Amino acid sequence: MDSYLIREAQRRDVPAIMALWREMMEFHSVYDPRFRFAPAAQRELERHLVETTRSRDARILLAEADGRVIGYVLGEVHKRKPLYPMGCYGFISDISITEAWRRRGVGRTLVENLVEWFRMKGVTAIELFVAEANPISMAFWDSMGFGEFLRLRRRELE
Repeated sequence: MDSYLIREAQRRDVPAIMALWREMMEFHSVYDPRFRFAPAAQRELERHLVETTRSRDARILLAEADGRVIGYVLGEVHKRKPLYPMGCYGFISDISITEAWRRRGVGRTLVENLVEWFRMKGVTAIELFVAEANPISMAFWDSMGFGEFLRLRRRELE
C-alpha cells in the first residue's frame, strides 16, 4: 500500500504547489493548446497561493510522501448573490497529482478530505470546471460523483 499523508498547506509549500500546477497545465495542454498563460501568471499564482494559505474561506490540502509534496487540491467557499437559493457553495479550482503518483488514490483522498472541510464550513454543494477535452479528468470527476450542471462555451476571436 502506498504511504502518504494529507495535510494543510503552509506558505513554505508554495514552490512545490507551483511546480505541480505547471505539471497540471502541461498535462492539460496535450489535450487543448489553449492551456497556456501570460508571463505574469507565475507571479499571480504565487500571490494567490500565499493569500489562500492565510484565508479562512479557502484551503489547500497537500499529499506528501517521504517529505515530498506529491499532490494538492485547492478549494474555496464562495457566496452567491441573494438571487439564488444556494447561498454558500464550495469551489474546487485546482487538483494536481505528480505523474508517478496518479491512479493510486491520492486525488480521491485529497478531494474526500476537502469535501469534509467544505461540510464543516456549511457548504451544501460543490462546483468545479473540467477540461472537456481531457478524458482522464472527466473520468476522475465522474467517479467522484460530480455531474454536469452548466456547460461553459467558448469562441475565440481573432
